[in-house]
Amino acid sequence: MKRKIYIRWTLVFVWMAVIFYFSSQEGAISHQKSFSIALFIERIIEALAGKDIITAANRKGFEFLIRKIAHVTEYFILCMLFYRAFFETNKSSKKSAILSGIFSVFYAVSDEFHQVFVFGRGPSPVDVMIDSIGIFGYLGIRSMKDKFNKL
Repeated sequence: MKRKIYIRWTLVFVWMAVIFYFSSQEGAISHQKSFSIALFIERIIEALAGKDIITAANRKGFEFLIRKIAHVTEYFILCMLFYRAFFETNKSSKKSAILSGIFSVFYAVSDEFHQVFVFGRGPSPVDVMIDSIGIFGYLGIRSMKDKFNKL
């Protein structure tokens, strides 16, 4: 039992370190990596569609969308990991959901503050709101699952 708790909390801290690593990258480096990922996804979409969908005119918007989807995804995962760690520790679904939401939002805010100190980056309240979509998206799915399991 204690081993499982230790593993769950280790996963939380590892994922927090991954988020910290990504937000520690200088603006130009982060932009280049995002561009490379967006280009890779663009090629997959165009191969599946059989034609060019992403044009030079909408490429920046597509890259922006990919970056924001990444924000949602990384905080969805963080909230899920927090929930599983809290639940393993206290066995209360409601308490685990509340705590995982609070800790995930707090980490999103602290991550944006951390970017004040990264060259070419800066804090963005909009990014905290986008991160919160992932957080509350997970909590919504978790809540529906809990209600469905009670039926």
